[in-house]
Parts: sequence; C-alpha cells; structure tokens
Amino acid sequence: MAVIEKIRQRTGLLIIFVGLALLLFLVSDAISNNMNLFRGSDNTVGVIDGKNITYQEFNDKLETYKSNMEQQGQKVDEFTSNMIREQIWNEYIQNIVVNEQYEELGLMVTGDEIFATVTNPVDIPQIRDAEAFKNKSTNQFDPALVINYLKQIDQDPSGQAKRSWVEFEEKSLKPQLISKKYNTLITKGVYRTSLEVKADFNDNNVQVDGKVVGFNFNSIVDDSVSVSEDEMRKYLKEHPEDYQQEASRRMEYVVFDIYPSAEDTAKVFNWAKEKAVKFKSATNDTLFIASNNPTTGFDTTFKPRGSYIDRVDEAIFSANENDVIGPIYDGGEFSIYKVLHFKEDSVPYIRASQILIKPRGGYEKEDSLYALVRGNNILKALRNGADFEQMARDSSQDYRTAAKGGDLGWMKKAGGTLPEVVERNLFATSEGGMFVVRSSMGVHVIKVTGGKTTRLAHVGRISRKVEYSNETENGVYDQAYQFAATSRDGDAFTENTDKMGLIKRISPDMPEGESKLPNIEDAREVIRWAFDEETEIGDVSKVIPSGDKYIVAQLVNIKEKGTAKLEDVRDQLEADTRRAKKAEILKQRIKNAMGGDKNIEQIALDLGAIVSTVPNVSMSNPNLPFVGNDPKLAGAMIGSQQDKLYGPLETKNGVYLYVVTARREAGEPQNILAERTRMIQEASGQVGGRAFEALKEAANIKDYRYKFF
Repeated sequence: MAVIEKIRQRTGLLIIFVGLALLLFLVSDAISNNMNLFRGSDNTVGVIDGKNITYQEFNDKLETYKSNMEQQGQKVDEFTSNMIREQIWNEYIQNIVVNEQYEELGLMVTGDEIFATVTNPVDIPQIRDAEAFKNKSTNQFDPALVINYLKQIDQDPSGQAKRSWVEFEEKSLKPQLISKKYNTLITKGVYRTSLEVKADFNDNNVQVDGKVVGFNFNSIVDDSVSVSEDEMRKYLKEHPEDYQQEASRRMEYVVFDIYPSAEDTAKVFNWAKEKAVKFKSATNDTLFIASNNPTTGFDTTFKPRGSYIDRVDEAIFSANENDVIGPIYDGGEFSIYKVLHFKEDSVPYIRASQILIKPRGGYEKEDSLYALVRGNNILKALRNGADFEQMARDSSQDYRTAAKGGDLGWMKKAGGTLPEVVERNLFATSEGGMFVVRSSMGVHVIKVTGGKTTRLAHVGRISRKVEYSNETENGVYDQAYQFAATSRDGDAFTENTDKMGLIKRISPDMPEGESKLPNIEDAREVIRWAFDEETEIGDVSKVIPSGDKYIVAQLVNIKEKGTAKLEDVRDQLEADTRRAKKAEILKQRIKNAMGGDKNIEQIALDLGAIVSTVPNVSMSNPNLPFVGNDPKLAGAMIGSQQDKLYGPLETKNGVYLYVVTARREAGEPQNILAERTRMIQEASGQVGGRAFEALKEAANIKDYRYKFF
C-alpha cells in the first residue's frame, strides 16, 4: 500500500516523464526520416519542369515493374533494375514534358484513326508481326483477322482479352500515333526560302585560289614559352565554355574477393564421393538424379562422342552400363556420371585434327602446287616423328583450330564440318592414319585421332557447385573490416595496402549514374557513397559488399558540374594557355613585317617564310597545302575580297596572312526546287530530336536518382 501511495503522489511527475519520452520519440522519428520537416528535398528523386518526384512514388513504380517481370518468370538482377529505373525516369520526362505539349496543342487520336492503323499497321510491329494476325497460307498480315479478333473480344468471360487490348491502345498505340502527329506537325514547320537555298548552294560550291603565309604553332618550341599559374587562371576565366564538365568522383579502392576455401572444396568433394557410392547402388536412377539435381532433373537423351569434356567422354565410352565415373571437377563444380545405357546410331562419328595450307594468291596453278608440295612435306615430317599438335600451331592456317593443335573434335558424317572430299577420305581412314587431300579451301593434312564409332550413351549426372561458406565469407569480411578500421586517412590507406599485400586500384572519373567500376559490374553502392554530400576528399568508406567481393574505397577527387577547376584540367589548360601566348607572339611578328605597302611575297621574305599557293579552296574541301585541314582559314578566304591582304588570322593550326587571287562563284542551282527539298529533308530529319532536347532543357530537369539507387 505504501508503494501505491507513493505512485499516486508522483502521478504528475510520471505524466511529465511520459510526455517527454513521447516528445523525444517523435523528434527521433523525424530525424530518422531524413528530417523531412526541415529538408523536404532529401526525399526527392528528381525535379522535372518544377514537379517533384518523390522516392516513394518512384520506388513504388520500380517495385511494380519488378514484380510484373518476376511473375512472367524473368530474373531481375541489378543490371535489369538499372534498365527499369532508366525506363521509369524516361516515362516521367515523357509524361511531364512531352505529353503536356501534346495537350497544349490539342493533339488527340480518334477511333477511326485507331481502326485505320490496326488494319494497316505499317509502323506498328506489335500488330504487323503478330502471328495471330498472319494469314496461314501467305504468312502475311491479314486485316480481316484483326477485325475478327476485335469483334470477338467481348466473348472472353474473364475480360482479360479486352483489358489487354485497351492497355495496348492506351500505353502503346495512342502514344505512338500522337508522337507521329507531333513530329509531322513540327516537321511541316520546316521551310527554306529561295534566298536560303541560293546562299547555301553558293556557300558549299564557291571556290577560291589564294596565297597563304604563316606559322604553325609548332614553329615555336614549347620550352621557350613559360606559362604561370596566374596566366592559366586568367585564360580559364576568359574561356569557361571550353572547360565545362559533368559531376564526377575518382576513387582509390581495394577489393577483397570471396573464394571458396580448401575446406569448402573438400566439403563438396566428400559429398560427391558419398553420392558416387549411393549412385552406384541406386535402383531408381531417375528418382536419385531428380532428388540430387532438383533444377536440371533427369536427362533422357542419348549423346554421341564429344558431348562431354575429354577425360569424361573417354571414360564414359570405355565403360560398361551401370559404371559410375567421378567425382570429376570442372567449371567450378564436382560431378558424378553413371552410364545407364548404350545404343547404336545410324550415322557414324569420327575425330580428327588438321593442318590447313591455303594458296598464297596469284597464279592459281603455281599456287595450288606450292600448297600441295608444302602439305606433302609436312606429312613426311609427321611420319618421321614430328609432333602434329606443334606443327598445327606453327603452320596451320585454320586459325579456329591451330591454337588447339589442329583438333576438330568429334564430327558426324555429313555434318558439314569439312568439305565433302576431305570427309570422304576421313571416314575411309582408320584411327592413327594420316593423309593429304586438296579442297576448295586449300590443302588439308589430316590425322584421325578417334576411330569411327556409332555408339551413343545415355548418362545420368549429378553435380554440386563449390561455393564459399558463411565462415569463409565472414573471414574475408573480417579482413576487409580490419583494413577499413585502420585506414581512416590517405596515408594509412596506402600504408595498410602495402602492409597487407593488397592491390590498390584507381577508378576513372565516375559520373553520378554509373554503376560499374573496372571489372566490377555491381559497384553502385560504392559510387553512391562517393557522391554522398558528407563524403569528402580523403575519406575512407566502410566495407561495401559487391556480389562476391567486398570493397573499401577512398575518395581522392571531386569534380562538380560546371566549369572545371584549374587543378582538374591543368595539362589541357597549360597547353591552351601556351598556344594562346604563341598566337600573340606570331601575330606580333607578322604585324611587324606588314608595315608599309608590302605585298604578301615581300612580307614572307621579311619573315623568312614561304608563300604557299592554295588552289580550289571550298567549304567542302578545307584541306590546304602546307597548312592542313583548316575550316576557319578556308571559310575566311571564301568570304574575302579578291586581291586584298588579310591577316594575321589565328586558327587551330597557327597564325596566317592570305590573299585571294581568283574567285569562282557557284551561281544559282539549276533546280532550286530540288535543292530546297534536299535542305528541308536534311533539317526535318533532325528537328524532332532537337525539339525534344529543347523541351528537356526548358524543363530544367534535376536528376537526384544517384542519391537513392
């Protein structure tokens, strides 16, 4: 009673305590939910035309897509998930940016248009190529079958047929038709006036002859032009458009591969040995195989020679029925084989190796004779003890088999592996025999390595892959964790890499949406860590799983979207700044020589330069003798007056003076209508893509998917 009385006396205090606890819980919950009350953008996957796309709605779509694919029996791995995420993102762009344009323009599709399309689906492969709508006699699309299908669609008691058709119309057919209308609409807005046609024709066909004097930038040695840090910063500030970059991150990282241990391998080997004994005594092979190979089950086929790896193949076809072979390790798994039955095929098989000598080219008779003589010499050497496999590697021109010592494997008669004349001789030769024969392919030196046989084998097989255990994985994780825990800065990262005998790898500059590192397919979590707002240069990651690996990374460089920093483009910027300084030196040198009424030859003499004659300069041929490909110089000459000195002109190649000595105007096109049609077609082929890119740019799209996926 005394205890209860004390509780009653402190009821008020208890209420305050519970209230504080509840408040702390709510605050904690708000914090754990990314503080959405204070930072609403934390849950935003992207912004398209001012519309926020939340993680929740994007992920709901993603899970729906995944679920639908899995219900259809498709495997959804990380690669597939990335494809789905990209598809969903593009659908958002389509719905928010493009579909709004359709609505503003009043574009729609009528029932008559749909009917006309499905009965003549030239551009709709889903209908045009559907087997259900093909005439059985002609195997061609038959509109009557579509009409009949639509008439009977309501007879499906489940309603699934109608739902599927309506979904096809709404999600595929109508969008395609509206998109076609939109593209037609903007394409019809493309036009070229007669003045534009004439100007374009003239620009592309006018020709000039001229004289050029100048200096390539390489005429000044790099070491003679120093570039300071301040000069590079000034150049970067004056030319920011030349140094635009996307956001990226660069990392150094260490990979800890998870391989099966010796104990893991021994465990599977012991399993295989036990199963071999039980397989031998099994009375119901079908049940035994099915219970031990639940995914592959019982194989009922009879197989010929060459159906298994060599050592297994030889053992099987040398065995008796009910013999057990194995355990055999191959391809990361242990297998046991049981010979169940043999039977004879109606067609024989044989195994052979070849050395192929092809004609050298030139005179046919001498060529063939050379190849035949060489083939006979090889055969003679083989009969005197030369090694066939080595000679095949050295001499055979059948590059598919030369690396394998000429081995052709087991071949079925009339199987098409070899020319008929070679095969005829092959099946008439016993095992170990060799011969030379000529075919349209060249001269073949053949050795029979497996005698003719018609035997087929029905073989049961059980197998188990050698996989790493939880203990092995935990051991690798502990190693990675120990490395990460003791490598919290750049110096320690490098020191521990050397100390533990690990390999430090360096990534290229990785963009935000990248999911791979060199030779590592699933590295999305590592790249997400690198782009996290809290990750700074020098930070070392925690242990990050990636398939059958663990990764520990260090962020070594950050590039933000926009104008690059000097240190990120130092080499290019130094070269560009030096070239600009060279240009000023060359311009001044030319200006100093241009004083008075000198002609181009006199200026060249003062400069110690050569006057280059450049004939037939046009925009379609901007390759100038002694200058190189220089569209800027070519364009300047085409746009200049005759017999007038111009320069100095800076181009990508150097600094030049020039005079146009002759000019041949193109005149007017013979067929303005044809030229206009050509120009409109060229522009129309690009207008759709340009319109879409313009809409995307105007929508001011912000993509934050990299923060979540």
